[in-house]
Amino acid sequence: MIDIENMSNKTLLKEQYKNTNNLKLRKSLHEKYSVNKIGLQRWMFDQYPFHPKCKILELGSGRGELWDYYLENEKLQGYEMDITLSDFSDGMVEHLQKSELGSKMSIQKIDILDIPFEDDTFDLIIANSMLYHVRDIDLALSEVKRVLKKGGEFYCSTSGIHGMIQYLYHALDELNISYNKESTISFTLQNGTELLKKQFSKVERRDYEDALAIDMVEDYVDYIYSMASLQGLDRKNYDLFLNYFNSKKVDGYLHIPKEYGMFVAGKE
Repeated sequence: MIDIENMSNKTLLKEQYKNTNNLKLRKSLHEKYSVNKIGLQRWMFDQYPFHPKCKILELGSGRGELWDYYLENEKLQGYEMDITLSDFSDGMVEHLQKSELGSKMSIQKIDILDIPFEDDTFDLIIANSMLYHVRDIDLALSEVKRVLKKGGEFYCSTSGIHGMIQYLYHALDELNISYNKESTISFTLQNGTELLKKQFSKVERRDYEDALAIDMVEDYVDYIYSMASLQGLDRKNYDLFLNYFNSKKVDGYLHIPKEYGMFVAGKE
């Protein structure tokens, strides 16, 4: 049985993110086939309330691609902001240190469950598409609140339960491939407000409307096999997936719903 929702298994995640290959593959699918051409990262970046001397921490920075928009913006660089990028993966930290970002920002290995900074340190904290990996979400959010300044804001993006994952569940059901349906995904658009309100008095949800329109189904099947939660999937099912998703095309495209957004939580 595939443990499709075992998203907080730390050993599994470390193996998956020991280098940037799987993450790059998954992001390339969205870049190539997303219907909303603004792009999720561009949309997210435009939400952040940057200001001069702003002290910023990003948790789970991955390959740091979000900050390409910062490197392109001379005005923001003139703000002289103090920016720390971080990840719990050695491979991701090494990638960031070797990138152009490593010469402009502080790069650290950080576990969100034990953030190594004093109370009330940051004006802005960012955590994108990573909170659902966290094994103790309440502790993680309490740590974020602790190091956030009064009047500061926490921006965290995540997915919903009615988007790509639900679409994949339906496919696995139709193909009679068994998987663990018990959800261990700890942070979604559906439960995020409730979880954040345990720590923050002000919480706002912002949705990003999008979908995938895929003509090369092989790209989607490769995406499925790259997922940390699907590492038990037998490679012999590859052609089964390929034929199934090709049969679902309409006017030459496989249409897959997406459900993404972010929360903005303020510390008063």
